[in-house]
Amino acid sequence: GRSAMPYNDKTEPLLGVPQPQSVTTLTWSGFNDENEGDYDVDHLGETEPGPPVLRGRGESSGSEVEAGNGGTASSSGVAPRLIVSYGLGHVLNDLSASIWFFYAVIYCQQVLGLPPDTTGAVVLIGQVVDGLTTPLVGYASDHTRTPIGPRKPWHIFGVCCVALTFPLVFGGCSIGAEPGNALRAFCPLKPWQGGKAQMGLLVFFISLFQIGWASSQVSHLALMPDLSKSRRERTTLSSVRYGVTVACNIFVLLALSVLLAREREASGGGSGGGGCEGGVELTSADQPLFQSLSWTVAAVGVLAACGFYAGVPSHPRGRGGSRNEPRLSSSGSPLPDASIFEDALFWKHGLLYMLARLMINLNMVYMPLYVQSTMRMRRNAIAVIPLLMYVLSLLGSGIQNVMNEKFGRVQAFSIGGALQVVGSLALFFLPRRVSWMMYVIAPLIGLAGTSMLVTVISMTSDFIGRRNLSAKVFGLYSFSDKLCSGIAVYAIQSSLRCGDCCTNPSCCSVFYRYVLGLVPLGAAVVSFAILLLWRWSKLRRRAAVMKRDQSTLLLDPTDSIADVKTWSYGGL
Repeated sequence: GRSAMPYNDKTEPLLGVPQPQSVTTLTWSGFNDENEGDYDVDHLGETEPGPPVLRGRGESSGSEVEAGNGGTASSSGVAPRLIVSYGLGHVLNDLSASIWFFYAVIYCQQVLGLPPDTTGAVVLIGQVVDGLTTPLVGYASDHTRTPIGPRKPWHIFGVCCVALTFPLVFGGCSIGAEPGNALRAFCPLKPWQGGKAQMGLLVFFISLFQIGWASSQVSHLALMPDLSKSRRERTTLSSVRYGVTVACNIFVLLALSVLLAREREASGGGSGGGGCEGGVELTSADQPLFQSLSWTVAAVGVLAACGFYAGVPSHPRGRGGSRNEPRLSSSGSPLPDASIFEDALFWKHGLLYMLARLMINLNMVYMPLYVQSTMRMRRNAIAVIPLLMYVLSLLGSGIQNVMNEKFGRVQAFSIGGALQVVGSLALFFLPRRVSWMMYVIAPLIGLAGTSMLVTVISMTSDFIGRRNLSAKVFGLYSFSDKLCSGIAVYAIQSSLRCGDCCTNPSCCSVFYRYVLGLVPLGAAVVSFAILLLWRWSKLRRRAAVMKRDQSTLLLDPTDSIADVKTWSYGGL
């Protein structure tokens, strides 16, 4: 595709010059924020001779137009069956992560009775194990060769680990096991007992759960570039993936809200007052509730994984040509694997991904505690408010294709960041007497998370392109995300000096207001700063190119700036 082929100023081949026998399509993103200066080359096979076709921003590589004598356009998209099957592959992770992020802190503190700093340490250990496992699995996945492909073996391993250990993290027993019945022997964790042995088992099960979770997550993310061949298809898969995540969160939160409401009716609990006697906080008596929910999550997730294995091909790289074709740099030379660390886009997308995940994770972890301690809402509101967050997120995930096509990646990400800023400020200043406003603010925050995460995953998939680096890149990004989130939760929990929130509710109220109102806000502001810095750098590069084009124009005053650009880009 980089042969020395002479062209005139109309990008037509000159007569009498031997032409190559294959048509090559060059995708130039110009000054596009997502892939600035990169080219994506698709070899269309043996056809009539003709000049390279230069595609601009927004033109899908899934619809190729053959240049030359009467070429016709042909397009292909991801089959609906494949889209559905791909979405099912992360159901178990999504269901378990919903309980883990929303209720790990509140479960350890109020059901198991662990101190706040110990709770933070438990969460940090899980996140560190997950983060360390993620890049290792990413590297291994990119270098695995099995009859069922490189991704599925690691996904199967992850599903087995999660399904077997997650119910032991939240509950530690088989369904129906209690201290006084015959099934108590099926409780390896024995959550009704304290001690170092139980604490060690809890950490052990959490570690295995996180290893399995990371294996499934990385292998599933790595399939996205393998299954798609255009920006639009990658956005579709990313939106479906996040839509399934939202649907799983809705399922978990709806089930928990129903269980909490039934338990409250059975016990005749109050509507929530100023202390624990009002029925706001959870207790050790709620352990069977989480136990039943965790086993249900494991069963549903395993069934969904079976649908994923049946519908997704083991070797998807064969679709749309070889997936090992090299990605070209702005100079046209193939980019080696190691060069991703020298590419500014790798660091830009990594920081944006880490900040988006940090913002979403902290919203998930501390929203129930904010609702419980700061707003003093009803007991089942710790499930209803997060449920509303994800209802609007599910609707928002369906319009991400339109937003990305209409506004572009950066603008779509910025819209989500702006919504997060508004939501965080509203939570910080919201008085308790108007706690009903939570039913408006929470969905706004959910929509912000959808816009930011879907867009940054699509940006990353665009950056990966055709290189066999998807698991490696997503593994490194996930490592930074999980380590950052774990450290943040540990730091927040260690700074909690209120003691028992039942006896000191005003201290806890102020603490969680500051946490949920300021920390996600800071993540969104830093994201904006990165985008502004990138925009400033891009404008400087644009000015340099314009200056070079004007110098070229002086060599031939009969040509216009547009003619010079057309010739230079077409010839390139």
